[in-house]
Amino acid sequence: MKYIFKETIEDKESTSGFKFVDTEITPERWCWGVVYKDGSELHQFDNKGIFHQIKEIKMENVKLFSMYKLYDIKKRIDLVVMPDMQIFHFYRNIKPYYSDKFIKVYVFGYKIRGTSKTNYTFILPDDRIIIANKDNISLEKFELNR
Repeated sequence: MKYIFKETIEDKESTSGFKFVDTEITPERWCWGVVYKDGSELHQFDNKGIFHQIKEIKMENVKLFSMYKLYDIKKRIDLVVMPDMQIFHFYRNIKPYYSDKFIKVYVFGYKIRGTSKTNYTFILPDDRIIIANKDNISLEKFELNR
């Protein structure tokens, strides 16, 4: 499936001051999705071919955050969201000492607001999962090029 990001760009020539540009996005192996308290859902790559950014999530209404394999949703990690959780998601590009290529690691987790408590989940290229309470772990030692 083809996925499109509908980007809003400033356009001083336009009467509205902006224009929309469609950009094709390459799908990720692992992507995020949320289930809201009302039962509706938002997915990074939705079934209509639209790519969504994480900033589109209405975090205050989320009851479940998931990371799943785009073409096999049965392979997933679900995170029940509590009111004091601040959810995050990003990618880490790592260059192991034994490789000349960068490798993408999917990272997500949460911070408990008002505390220093955190939880990081790292999804490695071979789909192994590492969970830690801090971000500064040495991922290179996990033989990332499998």
